[in-house]
Amino acid sequence: MKLVHNGWFRGRNWYWATILVLLVLPALPDNLAAQGLPVETGSHVSVALLFAGAVVLGLVLTYGITRNRSRTRSEKQITEQATKDLYVREERERANSGSE
Repeated sequence: MKLVHNGWFRGRNWYWATILVLLVLPALPDNLAAQGLPVETGSHVSVALLFAGAVVLGLVLTYGITRNRSRTRSEKQITEQATKDLYVREERERANSGSE
């Protein structure tokens, strides 16, 4: 894989990057490391419910996808015909509403 070099750090750009870093570094706090043990802030039930909901949603989506893929030929034909009928009905309604 060939890396594309756009040339941003050539010439005077190093100068501006250095100035930017020197301006930003003093604004950072000295003590960015963690200060002791984590604090217990509340119940873990909400997090567990969040993950359980994501799992249930994933299972429902998987079930729906697998059920939809395993339709029989007659079910697919019924769906196609219903879609075509819907398009015809919408086009007829659009034509009738435009002529009034």
